[in-house]
Amino acid sequence: MIRIKIVGALYFTVILLLFLNAISCKAKGNGEDTDKEKIETLYPLHFSDIAVRDPFVLADPVTQSYYIHANAGNSVAVYQSKDLSMWRKLADRSFIPEPSFWGKKDFWAPDLYLYNGHYYLLITVSSDTEKRGTTILVSDYPEGPFKPLINKSITPPDWMCLDGSLYVDHKNKPWLIFCHEWLEATDGGIYAVALSDDLTSVNGEPVLLFTASSAPWVGSITAHDVTGYVTDAPYIHRLDDGMLIMLWSSFDKQGIYAIGQANSPSGEITGPWLHEPMPLNSDDGGHAMLFEDLNGKLKIAYHAPNSKNWRVSIKEVTLQEKKVILGN
Repeated sequence: MIRIKIVGALYFTVILLLFLNAISCKAKGNGEDTDKEKIETLYPLHFSDIAVRDPFVLADPVTQSYYIHANAGNSVAVYQSKDLSMWRKLADRSFIPEPSFWGKKDFWAPDLYLYNGHYYLLITVSSDTEKRGTTILVSDYPEGPFKPLINKSITPPDWMCLDGSLYVDHKNKPWLIFCHEWLEATDGGIYAVALSDDLTSVNGEPVLLFTASSAPWVGSITAHDVTGYVTDAPYIHRLDDGMLIMLWSSFDKQGIYAIGQANSPSGEITGPWLHEPMPLNSDDGGHAMLFEDLNGKLKIAYHAPNSKNWRVSIKEVTLQEKKVILGN
């Protein structure tokens, strides 16, 4: 009788433990489901649903978040993500220009950088009285609000320029990399000019790094009664051995928008720059940049396709003999 009671008690205990474990697992599952629902509510946009051109991703080590700023008419919108997959459009604009702001239209290609404890947004604008150029905005926060660092273009005022980006060299000196637009230059050029440490002025004259037609894969296009060669979106990435990689965009000989790679083996911004013979992609996409995610993995961001219905594309990349290879 005693043995039967002990066995019965053990049986009851086992059943009770299994029941409690099932409840615990269900509760945990519900918690995970709730967390997932919260994330999906806060970040409802997959990156492939974000219909913006010229995406530039900042992996911000301070907030442990990712940011993309984008054209929003004559202002700038901002998107935020925690995982590069799901995003949200923040309610407030990151930059709404005051009436006194010199730029009145375009608001293209906002590139965001964390530099010397502040966030700088480089953006291409123009007006009816001022030529298109890059201007620099500043904020204490990656989402803004931003204000003009100086209320004028940092690119040469008598040139039509676009797509300025910031590069800090191995001596911790800042440089502006920008395009002299093909509509004015015919053969678009990519230039570098040294900046003051506070980014408010240039030091010296711009140096031509290369022209679009110097790349063997580039073809000419015709638009606005001009036939020429396009340079877009120069962005520089430094390898561990000091070599510089520049991504930039143009149209290939079939008229397809694509990403090119140029290399400066010397590690100097002034080059000489050597072109990869073929573009990196074939999906009619471009205006690319490289960044390391918050886990240290190298990725690329660009928009594709270029002609219509463009979306943000974010992919992992590898380097094979120092050439950028796009993943899925």
